[in-house]
Amino acid sequence: MHKAGLLLLLAGFAAANVNLMWPLQRVQNPTGVPTAGIFPHPLDFAGGCQNFACLWFNQGCQPGCSKCTDQAGGPAHPNSMSPDMCSEPNGTMEPTLMDKNLRTYQDTATQGDWTKRNPWRAPGYSPVFSPCGLAGGGATPGDWTSESLAEHIRSGAVTPPFIKRGFDGRDLPVANTKKTNWTRGSSAEVAWSLFFNRGGGYAYRLCPKSSKMTEECFQKHHLQFASNQTWLQKGSNWSARTAITATRVSEGTFPAGSTWTKNPIPPCAGSDGSPVQESRWNCSKPMFDPPMPGLFGDGPGSCINWAIHGPVEGFHDFYDSFGNLIYKVPCSNEHGLAQAQVFQINVFDEVLVPKNLPLGDYLLSFRFESELTPQIWTNCADITIIDAPSDEVMV
Repeated sequence: MHKAGLLLLLAGFAAANVNLMWPLQRVQNPTGVPTAGIFPHPLDFAGGCQNFACLWFNQGCQPGCSKCTDQAGGPAHPNSMSPDMCSEPNGTMEPTLMDKNLRTYQDTATQGDWTKRNPWRAPGYSPVFSPCGLAGGGATPGDWTSESLAEHIRSGAVTPPFIKRGFDGRDLPVANTKKTNWTRGSSAEVAWSLFFNRGGGYAYRLCPKSSKMTEECFQKHHLQFASNQTWLQKGSNWSARTAITATRVSEGTFPAGSTWTKNPIPPCAGSDGSPVQESRWNCSKPMFDPPMPGLFGDGPGSCINWAIHGPVEGFHDFYDSFGNLIYKVPCSNEHGLAQAQVFQINVFDEVLVPKNLPLGDYLLSFRFESELTPQIWTNCADITIIDAPSDEVMV
């Protein structure tokens, strides 16, 4: 294959970021067979792009803009300000999140506050295409062989296998899994995992299925966290949890007073404090103090390169027909496995289920805002709100 053709298929800037892990989300095993997975429990997929759920997101989304533009802008770099991707030129609002303890990347000597246009810098203020994500992050272009899609691939807009780019996660069928019931007036556990680290932070929201599944509906039912603790859990081992103090923020957020939580796992930092802009497995320095020894870096996704419809195994060099090296493997099999084992962590929180929430069927939306890029990951799960037994104490 011609060098340019191969580079079209291989994109070092992976699209994947995070997955909603608990409760079980709508994006399920594409085989339709619940037992087809290689792990005994869905939580054991932590650190991977489970069922390609990490490819349902929104891109070209910046705070204060009226809509997303489906532009990823390429990897942000501290030597150049994060690009203006706003639907209204120069319409991005000033950041509301300035506290360095809430940041996941550092300012640099050359550009200063170089992430200020990206979603996490004003939590909740960026638009999204869908509160459940679009396959590939946007709906343009139509023809997968088009020249414009080639640009999107380089920017990280990869679609799940055999799914049309732009398919809305709200239109996925209810997951073929055990029904999830939440008792109103109680607390409920939620969790996510990280595949490719772009810093940022997250929140959880609900919308009743009797309403239109709009972002505005989810904003009206933003869930508050039950405590100041987060738990880091290895796979499905419920007894192997580490409690950490969560870093939460409710000032300068939207909706006003809504609580958001900083991603506790620091990305990889270069020797000068800037992000590492290449696929690699080793990371010697975190952007901030890690929540537990060794839990930092860019994640297993930094060992993977992506083709048009999914991951290309990142553990083989590629040569052209003349024997010239055109792609150097970022990680060996051993390095890739080591990364996967480190990041097989589910980030658990408890959210409060309001006492006055009407009974019935709801959609839960997990919203994760990147600080590195103008991208927002959204996954959804089906929830039924039920009443507590008469002898159960309400909170």
